[in-house]
Amino acid sequence: MAATRKPADRLLELFVPIMAQEGYTYRKRHHRFDKAFACGRYEYSLRFDGRGGVVAVDAAFLVHFDSLERRFKDVLGFECPWSAGATLLNAGADPWKFWLFDQQLSGLPLKERAGYSSELVHPQSQIEAGVQFLVEAYRKFAVPLFQRLQTYRDLADFYANSRTDGFTGRCLPLPEITVYLSLLVAASLGEDLKAIVAAAKGMESIFVGDDVDALVKSVLKYIKAADPSKLLA
Repeated sequence: MAATRKPADRLLELFVPIMAQEGYTYRKRHHRFDKAFACGRYEYSLRFDGRGGVVAVDAAFLVHFDSLERRFKDVLGFECPWSAGATLLNAGADPWKFWLFDQQLSGLPLKERAGYSSELVHPQSQIEAGVQFLVEAYRKFAVPLFQRLQTYRDLADFYANSRTDGFTGRCLPLPEITVYLSLLVAASLGEDLKAIVAAAKGMESIFVGDDVDALVKSVLKYIKAADPSKLLA
């Protein structure tokens, strides 16, 4: 008897070749798809939710400016998970998740549903529809951001546009993280940092024990001692 194949494996069997045609390399850890660009890499990652014995999938799309994220860790002492990006939920996608199961069977009590194979609970038609959902979400949400952010100049402008709203908005890191990243990027481009510092004044940290004003000063001290041309080299 053939072994039961997990819904995630059946979806990936179809989705991996599609992303490969787009130039992405599949990384099994976190079901991540990576594509290099001049300053770093673009990431489209899948998230499977199997709670209750039925599986759903959603995604995140992230931009990693490698030198910036490494410098961030050097200066702040902790990881910067991404330079820009969002989950489909935070990007405002509607729907932001796709259910890979048969609605009628999913409504059965768990003991009764256990009598059905995974292939019946998660029919191939739903798997294929899930792939289409992920492809459409990639085109609608990920591609525009990836096309917008290709250089450090692009990223600096992206951060600057969010400054008047307190570094909030879709596809941004947390406000305080965006402040630190903004300072590093702007400094590398030889820009005046006063507007960024002013916008961050009095900002409260979501991390217990952190002081945004103090960390801004630490970043400024680091920048002052650095060669701007080599800051993000």
